[in-house]
Amino acid sequence: MKRILQYSPFEESPKLAQQLAPKSADDLTRFEFQRRKHRFEWVATGSMDAANELLAHEYVSMVIVDMRDVGDGRLQERVQAGLAFLDHLDHAQDLEARYGFHRIMALVSGPDPDEVDQWIATLGGWELGRVLRDRTNGSKDFAERVRREIVGLVLDRNIGKTALAASGGGITGILFEIGALKCLDDAMYPGVNNFDMYFGISAGAVVTSVLAAGYSIDEWMAAVAGYPGGRIQQLDLQLMRISNLNFSDIRQRLFDVGKGAVNLAKQTVRDRVAPSMGNVVLDYSALIGPPFQSDNYEAMLREVLESNGGCNDFRKLNRELFIGASDQDARRHVLFGTEGWDDVPISKAVQASLSIHPAFSAVEIKGRYYEDGAVTRTSDFVEAIQRKADLIFVIDPFVPYVAHTPGTTNRRGVLYNIDQDIRSLSYTRFENTRNWILRKHPEVSSYTFLPSNRIRHLLSKNPMDHRPYMEIWRGAYLSTYERLKVLSHRMRGDLHAHGIYLDLERPRVIAERLRHHEHARIQDFFPYGRVEIRTPPLCFD
Repeated sequence: MKRILQYSPFEESPKLAQQLAPKSADDLTRFEFQRRKHRFEWVATGSMDAANELLAHEYVSMVIVDMRDVGDGRLQERVQAGLAFLDHLDHAQDLEARYGFHRIMALVSGPDPDEVDQWIATLGGWELGRVLRDRTNGSKDFAERVRREIVGLVLDRNIGKTALAASGGGITGILFEIGALKCLDDAMYPGVNNFDMYFGISAGAVVTSVLAAGYSIDEWMAAVAGYPGGRIQQLDLQLMRISNLNFSDIRQRLFDVGKGAVNLAKQTVRDRVAPSMGNVVLDYSALIGPPFQSDNYEAMLREVLESNGGCNDFRKLNRELFIGASDQDARRHVLFGTEGWDDVPISKAVQASLSIHPAFSAVEIKGRYYEDGAVTRTSDFVEAIQRKADLIFVIDPFVPYVAHTPGTTNRRGVLYNIDQDIRSLSYTRFENTRNWILRKHPEVSSYTFLPSNRIRHLLSKNPMDHRPYMEIWRGAYLSTYERLKVLSHRMRGDLHAHGIYLDLERPRVIAERLRHHEHARIQDFFPYGRVEIRTPPLCFD
């Protein structure tokens, strides 16, 4: 059913509702009618509080703000109330809960044409879906025109694509995204393997590449926890292994250190002046290189993608996958999977995307060097919109911890503060871009899932710590469930338009169990307390 909200300031029984209500309607403030085999529910109110309450708890397909002159001498008050209502909607604290202004219709009329023109100009600044001027003094013909416009705007909506955009955050970021996606997968049907497009950066590239290939989030969890039953072998994500050391680069830099020491000795003998420590550090800082290389992670992902009859080719996926990386020399973002970049093996693109300096060395692809995509982009959700996505789920674990006691951060070490500073810069960049782009594209429904502040503290201790996976999954699941509860009334309508159904009963049961089990087990992430691993078909041609 399509729900229409009519807000007519100060009208207890709005005239437009009287004109459009079926003769059988007993209540003119809430009635139903049918057009093109679709049922519409009309809800009329003259109270701004009542209108806001409805929008906060129910999905509304369209809003009508009726500011027309009804001959009661309160036209100016009515217009100001209508504008105040729109301003309130515009300044929603949570921008993703802001009502889409492209689904708002404003109705205006008045005895002074110039004054009405000014109102229309003001309304135009909000880029509403429709602004209709009533020159008929509220006739039934105008009411029918409004009805036609409503039906056209609601039913003739162009449905775009769905997209999942996952950001970076190190190994703990991978773990958070797995836990968040498990909750989303439990809440949605079909689940997270059925987005039209996947966008991944760094940690998000690892997770989305496996999902786009068709492996379930259950299999991801089983592989990390070492639980049998999935098609992915047990994965060892730990960084601190000898095989991850960047031996070739270390050898070359040690050789360069030797050459530098010889040159420095010659210079000292020649000039008979010992160089200062500051000059040595400044002149030879390039001899310090990244201690790790990411080849083992690439090999691990390659094995997953090429096993079970799969492949490691962007062009052979049934669903679109895009991996963001940074050209280290050009300082620009590159999207592997797009035309001209889709011949790069998926695992190689992901390796480039996760290779963050100064931990990992850059990855050479086609004669150029690439590093972590998070250097140049926090999330590729803008690219998703450019590729016609109008329903986007964003997962961003790379957010700073907010300390409630002054001085907490100041007492931590330099590495912790560098990490927090980078997280703050990254999230600020993302938030500013998201807020700007969503206002520019009100037709896009975006839902962002972030870790709660409690779990941020754990994520920030050491982004490369693979050990607390169960605790991170638990926090990710619970914070995602809380976000779903807040926005479920709006999400249900947005998802339904794409043939996706939202049901919070399954995640509610799991969330309740997780709250009572501080030390979670993998069984606790399944409704009946027993592991049931889904193995859907892999997404290859």
